[in-house]
Amino acid sequence: MAESDQNLSFTSLMSALPPEHIVRTFSHFKGLRLGAEQILKSLREKGDGNQFMVIHNLLARIIEELDEEHHSSLGDINYRFQWEGTTGLIKVVPSERHDATSNNLGRAIDRKLTAMGIRWSDMVWAGTSTYKPTAGVGKQGDQAFLPPARCPNGLPSGSWPTFAIEAGVSESISRLREDARRWFIISEGLVRIVIIVSIKSSQVTFERWQLAPSNAPRPLTRAYLSTLRAQTPNIPPLTIQPNTSQQPYSVQEVYVEPNRVIGAPLVIPFVAIYDRLPGPGEYDILLNAQDFLEITEKLF
Repeated sequence: MAESDQNLSFTSLMSALPPEHIVRTFSHFKGLRLGAEQILKSLREKGDGNQFMVIHNLLARIIEELDEEHHSSLGDINYRFQWEGTTGLIKVVPSERHDATSNNLGRAIDRKLTAMGIRWSDMVWAGTSTYKPTAGVGKQGDQAFLPPARCPNGLPSGSWPTFAIEAGVSESISRLREDARRWFIISEGLVRIVIIVSIKSSQVTFERWQLAPSNAPRPLTRAYLSTLRAQTPNIPPLTIQPNTSQQPYSVQEVYVEPNRVIGAPLVIPFVAIYDRLPGPGEYDILLNAQDFLEITEKLF
């Protein structure tokens, strides 16, 4: 099982990267494209490995282009981008199947919400939108969900999501956990749930991360984590708390193999992603074994 952080101090873009990650000092886009192509070639040959490229000395206009011009900055290579100051971190997406898995997870959640009678217009997915909490910091995820309360004009308009998805190959899982923590930190607790999807040829792992209650011991002990996990449906992440009282931890893990699912159902508390108590006919989302087989069917 994934371990928790002892505290919620700000994580570095350099934290928990795979040993083979590439580091570049920016001089021109051709160098970035060559680096990204090298990563993509290795991922396709091995089916796993490093997805990340660190870039130093980025000017503001280069950050803007990497953030906004996804269809041209690195040629045909699909990627996610985040930055801090003049340092950027690119995550290369190895194939359409990886994007499809994040999208399928979102669709499975939509189906559950539709069954409760919730209108499709009250299910807003922001995709790879960039969130910029302060000057000089920005982050993209693979998917992000916003309830109506955070879309006052019917559109996200820069509001924080309540729920985010981070996906990658299995060697990226340590970095994906850092990104889960980063969502909680930079949003000051407004992001309530992060699901990590770690993909390898024989197994897909889903980890649901959230913040522990403010009265949780520090650091979280294994015994207390076991208690929290046993009470998962009854302990959704609460309303915003001071950063000093928040601790991220993995609530639940689900492992999917061809024709086998371990750890389902995965629970997503309704109150956490909708910022309100459930009404008549509404309840916590339960993703069962069949849901996970359908979410991952393109991977095996």
